[in-house]
Amino acid sequence: MKVSVLGGSGLIGRVITKELLRKHEVNVVDIIRPPYKEVDYIYGDLNNVDDIANKIKNSDYVINSAQYYFNLNAMKASLKAGVNYIDLGGLYWMTRKQLELNDEFEREGLLALVGMGAEPGVTNVIAKYIYNRFGTPEAINLRDGWINYSEKIDWSIDTQMDEMVMDAPVFENGEYKYYKPLSKSEEVDFTIGRIKVYLTIHSELATFPSSFEGVKYVDWMEGGTGFEQVAFLSRLFGDDAEVMGIKARRYLKELLRSKGLLGYNNEKPNEMEACKVIFKYLNKEVSMEFISGPKGEFDGTQYVTGISPVITVDMKVEGRGVLPPEKVIDSEIFLNRLKEKEVKLIYSEKIML
Repeated sequence: MKVSVLGGSGLIGRVITKELLRKHEVNVVDIIRPPYKEVDYIYGDLNNVDDIANKIKNSDYVINSAQYYFNLNAMKASLKAGVNYIDLGGLYWMTRKQLELNDEFEREGLLALVGMGAEPGVTNVIAKYIYNRFGTPEAINLRDGWINYSEKIDWSIDTQMDEMVMDAPVFENGEYKYYKPLSKSEEVDFTIGRIKVYLTIHSELATFPSSFEGVKYVDWMEGGTGFEQVAFLSRLFGDDAEVMGIKARRYLKELLRSKGLLGYNNEKPNEMEACKVIFKYLNKEVSMEFISGPKGEFDGTQYVTGISPVITVDMKVEGRGVLPPEKVIDSEIFLNRLKEKEVKLIYSEKIML
């Protein structure tokens, strides 16, 4: 199949591109050239929807791995081009805006699979797997943690800053409530170690209450190496204020880049990520944890995030409308393929007295 990757030269885009090259014809559409000679590179700026649509129109799928602020433009380009769309998520507020395009995708007979990375993505598929076995729980807890033995930053600075400054949604007793970011925390025992995690905004909250109708409580917490340092930086740079004619976040990104702290360059990645999806019933707790370690030039977070949309393309995912993974993906097939890609899954049940 022919797949176009928007933002295919970025941290996660490179994982997606490299994985797709195993089986598919790949076009990378980006403002910079990717490091892989085997792909067709096309310059494209997501600020120009019509131009992007023209450049992806002969694709079977488009995978959007660009900064999530461009998700709506990428979806509109896919609609114009008549191409099925997949992205990695966009935080709660963006996901809700994306869901508003459902009728347009339905009319065109196209699928927009939103949030098909690691979290969201793998988390959604695991949730569907547990739901298929046991039904609707009383509560769903999502807990994400990582350990990085490097000082490098492996993820979008803008996304991390947004998580630190935007109010965090929690679904409680049939309605959303909003809390200050990082205002709640707890210690979680992951397979990779005990990690303190914090309440932040995240995409799963936008779809879980309707996908698993009847659930009374849903929340998300995350944490790991460097989290508290980024939280401190968010006090200075999070609101993206302009000082002396310079935007705060732009200055931060250029400073980190000048210090060699963005991405790994020639350093071998050694970050591990783990995430738990926990379903709580009246008399039992059912959970599944995934663990992803470094793979070649990519760390654990990058690897599992990048391979997930490629697995869905390999599965020839189908649907109509704007849908989250739990509404589209066959959970057993997906999780088996994830294990084949050396992502570890640990399933647990325990009786609650």
